[in-house]
Amino acid sequence: MARHDGERRMSDAQRDEIKRLCHEADIPDKSGELYTEVTAQALIEDLREKATTNSRSEASVHRHE
Repeated sequence: MARHDGERRMSDAQRDEIKRLCHEADIPDKSGELYTEVTAQALIEDLREKATTNSRSEASVHRHE
């Protein structure tokens, strides 16, 4: 039975990206979850935003120390 594109499991590259971004955002690793390609991509975009925000706030703390 064929699946729609949105129902395919996330790729290994997406899993690796989620793991990396969780680490950068200083949140629990979500790479072990079962996501579809579409859901994984949405999570990656959200994590990129959080990782960027976390990096900025850490840089600000270090400047004030």
